[in-house]
Amino acid sequence: MLTKSKSRMKEHYYCFHNYKEEELFINSSKTKGIYPNIVEQIVEQLDICLAIHKRVLVVRFDLSLDEYTGDNRTISTFINRLKEKLFKLKRYRMKDIGHVWVREQEEAKQQHYHVALFLDGNKIQHPSKLLQLIKAKWYKHGRVWIPKKERVDDNGCFYYIEKKNFVEERDNAIYRLSYLAKTRGKGYKDAQAKNYSVSRLK
Repeated sequence: MLTKSKSRMKEHYYCFHNYKEEELFINSSKTKGIYPNIVEQIVEQLDICLAIHKRVLVVRFDLSLDEYTGDNRTISTFINRLKEKLFKLKRYRMKDIGHVWVREQEEAKQQHYHVALFLDGNKIQHPSKLLQLIKAKWYKHGRVWIPKKERVDDNGCFYYIEKKNFVEERDNAIYRLSYLAKTRGKGYKDAQAKNYSVSRLK
């Protein structure tokens, strides 16, 4: 029987979270908790990417698995190989790629992963070809789900952050990415496996 491991991370139940003297508007409420530690690491890596690249494309997608695994080797290997591919492809030649993935399992027997990539916006402005590549690379493991537009002015699965829209688009991206930090669905895994992973750009 699958059991949920207890998390030692602090939980947060409020729509604002203070991080480095900034009030972040996040997807949380009195009944919908998040782990602030995850949010902070996401924002840290996003801001590092913005400092490195000046323009950043944030791409969101979900990956499901055909079979349950207690560890995260499949997603870890996939992300590493995807980054290697993006560096080798002439079209991109990208390095300093940020990422976050979180492991969740709710009603399905298998876990799924919510994923976001932070990419050099000077080399990629729209994710359509990238998403085709991701689908081609992941198909042997399971399904790729691309978030749809939630509003008329919503880009759906991506945010393109640059100087002219920096404040608004960064805020929108942070709110959307904070969903990955939600407490619900986490903890179903082997004892030594992680609930999430964030890149370590400096």
